[in-house]
Amino acid sequence: CIGNVNSLSSSKSPGGNFDLSNWKITLPDSSASEKSPDQLEDGYESSYFYTASDGSMTFYVKGSGGTTDGSNYPRSELRQLCNDDNDRYNWKASSSGGYHYVDGKYKIGKLDSSSRKVVIQQIHAYDAPPLVKIQYQSGKVYALVKTDSSGNNEDKFTIGEVDQYTQFSLKTVMSSGYLKLYFNGSQKKSIKVRDYWSGYTNYFKAGN
Repeated sequence: CIGNVNSLSSSKSPGGNFDLSNWKITLPDSSASEKSPDQLEDGYESSYFYTASDGSMTFYVKGSGGTTDGSNYPRSELRQLCNDDNDRYNWKASSSGGYHYVDGKYKIGKLDSSSRKVVIQQIHAYDAPPLVKIQYQSGKVYALVKTDSSGNNEDKFTIGEVDQYTQFSLKTVMSSGYLKLYFNGSQKKSIKVRDYWSGYTNYFKAGN
C-alpha cells in the first residue's frame, strides 16, 4: 500500500505526500533509468513523475520513451521493494503467503489515442510474467489474469467502466493464494491462483 503521509499538498513532491519508502520508480527516459526509495523520499520530481495542482501523484509517459529489458513499452511506474537491498526478496501466492495488497484512487489524463492501453496496477513475478495486469482502455478497466504456471495463457475480464478524467478506485489483493480484485469498493473477482502460481515470488507495480 502507498499510504498518505499527510494531507495532499501541491507544493510537495510525491515522496512528500505519500510513503514511498518501499518503492522505486522506472522512468520512460532514453535509458529507462530508476530512482531509489531514498531519492523519492528526498523529493525527486521530473516531467515523468510529479505532483499535480490537486496534490495527486502524476505519471507521464511519452510513446517514444526508453524501455526495460524484456518489454517493448516505456513506463513511469512504481515497483514494490520488500527488501530495498535485494530485488529477489518478494512474496508468494501460496496458502501460507499472507495478505498483500495495493490500493489507490486513479484518474486517466490526456492520451495520444482514444484506444491507448494504460496499465495501472500489476502483480509481477520475479524473472517471470505478471500474474495480473489491470488495464484501462476506451472507458473500461480490464483485468488480464494468467491461468497457468507457464504464463502463456490468460483470461481477460471487465471489472469496471469509467470515463476519462473521472476518478475511480482500484484494489488488488493477494490473500492466502486467492487473487481478489476490487473496483470502486466492490469486489469483482476472487480467483484461486495458489495451485499454479505459488512457485513464483511476486511484487506489486503501480503507475502508467
